[in-house]
Amino acid sequence: MIEIAELYRSLPRLETQRLVLRKIEPDDLEDPFADASDPEVTRHLRWGPHRTLGETEAYLDQVLQEYQTGQDGPWGMEHKDTGKLVGGIHLMAISAQHRKAEIGFVLSKAYWNRRLATEAMRRVLAYSFETVGLNRMEGLCTVENHAARRVLEKAGMVRQGLLRECLFQKGAFRDFELYAILKRDYR
Repeated sequence: MIEIAELYRSLPRLETQRLVLRKIEPDDLEDPFADASDPEVTRHLRWGPHRTLGETEAYLDQVLQEYQTGQDGPWGMEHKDTGKLVGGIHLMAISAQHRKAEIGFVLSKAYWNRRLATEAMRRVLAYSFETVGLNRMEGLCTVENHAARRVLEKAGMVRQGLLRECLFQKGAFRDFELYAILKRDYR
């Protein structure tokens, strides 16, 4: 299995038919702010909405620092036709011992219902299983987030169960659905 810190430090550029998954860059401020400040986009996320450009700038600075130190880091989803960042996808809570991780994503409202999140997720799953050496990938979504549930299912994940009051998010305990896929079941 790839060493986790090295994975984040040298997060590779991945491509799909319509997307380039790449490291976030300092000049990427405007597109992430548009998404992070949209209450509809962030409604089911663990964070947001951002109220100022400064909040997004601080987040990007944190991401850049985490890339350098090998602590964490998402891919930005750049649309090949427009060159715009239309979202992000993120391997989180990676466990080398158990060879598993959690995947999360966010997508610009203007690009909803185009299967872009599913396309990105399938690419990251392939990379995670084939190159990183993971055996299991998990995805969580609030029970109200029907769109995320569909993305997880279209990517091949299977519902594992309900996690009651799993996380304290935006002032309340929230129920989450747990989805997962194993390497042997992928494709």
